[in-house]
Amino acid sequence: MCGRFSLYDVNMTPEEFEERFGFQMPEPPDMIQSYNISPYSTIPVIFKDDDSRTQIRPMQWQLIPSFSKEFKSNYSMFNTRAETFEKKGFWPRMLQKSRCIIPANNFFEWAKVDGRKVPYKFTLNDSALMGIGGIYSIWRDNEGRSFYSTSMITVPANEVVGKIHQRMPFILPRNEEKNWLDRHQSDLAHIKSLIKPYPAEFMSSVEVSPLVNNSRNDSPELILPVS
Repeated sequence: MCGRFSLYDVNMTPEEFEERFGFQMPEPPDMIQSYNISPYSTIPVIFKDDDSRTQIRPMQWQLIPSFSKEFKSNYSMFNTRAETFEKKGFWPRMLQKSRCIIPANNFFEWAKVDGRKVPYKFTLNDSALMGIGGIYSIWRDNEGRSFYSTSMITVPANEVVGKIHQRMPFILPRNEEKNWLDRHQSDLAHIKSLIKPYPAEFMSSVEVSPLVNNSRNDSPELILPVS
């Protein structure tokens, strides 16, 4: 499970951003949000619309299926295990038609040490911004208003994350990000083949302040290494 991440710095030129994601870099606050993002928050999500235009828009980080009677859920659907897509019905269709990318600078996991929760920050070595693969849903009320929500896909942990936790977010290699968003790519076997742990040799971890344990805390010191 991944229940906390940061998004605070794109760290790219507008040209680099457009080359990577296929649309113009958004202005704050559409992209840069928080050092301590928790489930049920509103987060920026990159996806392709019905006209295959790549865009970014705020979505609730807690998936609400379009067929739900209300825009709420009794289930924790901010994460979706990759294994879930082996089921029939709703989940494979979501994977075929409703893929998205959740941009993040890092994510957090916790180790248990002498009864304490010790937070660790995980980052990519070669990029300040990671693209976490997800799925999204559009729920419409009786008046036709649209409400967007999303869920991160999780996979078994690689060797770096596995020292702390058994699961990790599905992080897309940069050369697969556009392919992941492509609405014309609907071959389920191919899509599933993309979902795997990010190579451990390209990731790093560091212990950070226990202040991140409280989701109400939000400041740069949350991501600083503990000396």
